[in-house]
Amino acid sequence: MIGADPDFFYETCLTSWGSAKLTDYDPAQLDAYRRAWRDPAMIHGSSSDYRAAATIDLEHDAADLDRKVEAPLLAFYGANGLMAKLFDIPAEWRRRATDVRGASLPGGHFFPDLMPAETAEALIGFLRDVG
Repeated sequence: MIGADPDFFYETCLTSWGSAKLTDYDPAQLDAYRRAWRDPAMIHGSSSDYRAAATIDLEHDAADLDRKVEAPLLAFYGANGLMAKLFDIPAEWRRRATDVRGASLPGGHFFPDLMPAETAEALIGFLRDVG
């Protein structure tokens, strides 16, 4: 289904998951995305990733459910995204990790695409803090 019109599928994801307009994205970035998502191997790979999230990933999670990640963890999310509206994301990760730092930027699912410099700055700051 995705392969019949990958531009429609992925552009819909960019605009609905991220609460952004296509014009918010850099034109060169969109051109690169379109070249990638039109590739049947990319469609297969991303579909396989989502399929695993609903199958084998659940088994892997169950195997480690009583353990916590002990490395520093950055729960980094779009402040205006659906998950941020439904959950306290850092608190959710504290259930699974011992050292959780929370950070957010405006936007939804695709905030790193729309704010790359700010995303890099936050990641570098986190890595400096835990380095």
